[in-house]
Amino acid sequence: MNKAFALLIAGLMPLAAVAAQPDVESLTLNPQNKLYCNAQTDWCVGIKTDGSMQDNGPFATSRTLRAEWPFWDLPDIPNFSHFTVWPHLIRLDEERALVGVIGPTEPDYKEEIQFSGGSFARKDLYLFMVNLGDNVSGLVHVMPYTANARIRACFNDADETRRGGDCIDTYRFQAALKALPGGKYPDLQVTTHATRAPAGVSRYADSSKLPAPTEAQKAPQTDKQCSYTVTYKWHEDTSVYRPATPVPDCAEFLQAQPKK
Repeated sequence: MNKAFALLIAGLMPLAAVAAQPDVESLTLNPQNKLYCNAQTDWCVGIKTDGSMQDNGPFATSRTLRAEWPFWDLPDIPNFSHFTVWPHLIRLDEERALVGVIGPTEPDYKEEIQFSGGSFARKDLYLFMVNLGDNVSGLVHVMPYTANARIRACFNDADETRRGGDCIDTYRFQAALKALPGGKYPDLQVTTHATRAPAGVSRYADSSKLPAPTEAQKAPQTDKQCSYTVTYKWHEDTSVYRPATPVPDCAEFLQAQPKK
């Protein structure tokens, strides 16, 4: 390789790295059309909640393509009022993008579950690949996005005295998704953070028998197992994203009534 060509290749390498970076665009509420749109408003995402069951649900629209497409292809949901637009768009090309909505988890899509001794709420991110050029779409990734469990730890006066009046255990889980350079489609990097309060409590043990937490223990404690980063890669055979490494068991944070 001659020196001039070597210098040319070296100069192009940073440009190639930039070009390989996925095109992630923020979506914000547009006051004119009431949809969540990117900066140039050529892609927007919304959720219809005031029509018939057949007309309700999330949809994407493109001003430049003059196209609109409802992309929800899961079982019918009678009420989409508990769903929100994921405020990002991962551009694949002019006609295709990964878009998402955040809402209650399957199978019943309830906003909150009440049960004896506590309550549980979880929302998932449903990520769809939408092609507004051909008016097709498909669900490619579902992931826990937020979860919150509140568990009663006192059932009588003795429990309340033992716990020093601190009678609610709280378990929280939240996740964030980032697009990374991949193969045919970008990789998805998911980073999670899970906490429990007071420190040391567990949904697999009777915390009503624990002593009153100290002031330091009352602060949320990070759960190391369920605070992780994992990369999901595109699988052509099933047209979905799958984790490149095993995902830890976080049922304690993600299920209404986990079983060990």
